[in-house]
Amino acid sequence: MVAPLICPGCRTRTDDTIDLRTVERAGDVLVCECGRRYPIVDGIPILVADTRAIDIVGAIEAELPVEVAAALVAAGPDDAPYPRLLEHLSIYLDAHWGDRADPPAGLAAGAIIAKLANRPHVEQAVELGCSTGRVVAELAQRADHVVGVDLHVGSLRRARRLLDGETLTYNRRVSGRRYATATVAAGDRAMSASRRALVCGDALDPPLVPGIYDRVVALNMLDTVLHPQLLLSVMDGLCARGGEVILTSPYSWQSAIVEEGEILDEAGVVAWLVGRGFVIEDEAELAWSLRRDARATFAYCVHYLRARKL
Repeated sequence: MVAPLICPGCRTRTDDTIDLRTVERAGDVLVCECGRRYPIVDGIPILVADTRAIDIVGAIEAELPVEVAAALVAAGPDDAPYPRLLEHLSIYLDAHWGDRADPPAGLAAGAIIAKLANRPHVEQAVELGCSTGRVVAELAQRADHVVGVDLHVGSLRRARRLLDGETLTYNRRVSGRRYATATVAAGDRAMSASRRALVCGDALDPPLVPGIYDRVVALNMLDTVLHPQLLLSVMDGLCARGGEVILTSPYSWQSAIVEEGEILDEAGVVAWLVGRGFVIEDEAELAWSLRRDARATFAYCVHYLRARKL
């Protein structure tokens, strides 16, 4: 079965130990012995120490017909919570599932997925920053159990439906606040809930048992978190001895997002991992793109890295 989830609120660390408590389901919440209670929304457990970090709109919104959603966002402004949610879902559903959508939109993650397809079977895998779930589905082809972690509840709710084998209709951005309908047919992607978990959690403080994952994946996350070196430490902590970490990044650093003193280039990431006992097994430059609307697609060249923990 999927590894248990732990309480991020009462977890304590010293130099050589970590004190953990697992959470148990009680109706629509998860409870911990410490008294903390964590909600479950549309099948997604929200396990964060500070709920201000999550997208509350994504947790409480209803999936509306495209014409209704378009009417709600027409008056703007662009940065209001609901327009931002629709834009985010359009970008990442296209990026992850565009090849299986109608109308099709290609597959931004294709080169990365091709790399994952060559990996041997493992027991436990985890993806930090799983978004709308395509890589979780791909990891499940080569793992007994998979966990996907992300802070964006709206994305996780769509990922859950797709991994359950449902057909999903979503709002694809055409231009501005104008949207059209796109549909992803889940087909044979149905994945038993006993083999996977989708969790709303912080990639820098995931509610997961450390040291048990044979494959730890974080794609295009390094330059989107406040402390990228902490993300590397988290990946190291989750990875079992003999396991592998897989990460990609375009290193598109922005000082408004990332602490200046923690910015790394590809050589710095390699040095960080080697300095902590990893062996680099594969590196490559891969294409990645994000479709913003019908006239704007942002193309990246991302650094792919796979390393083995000795």
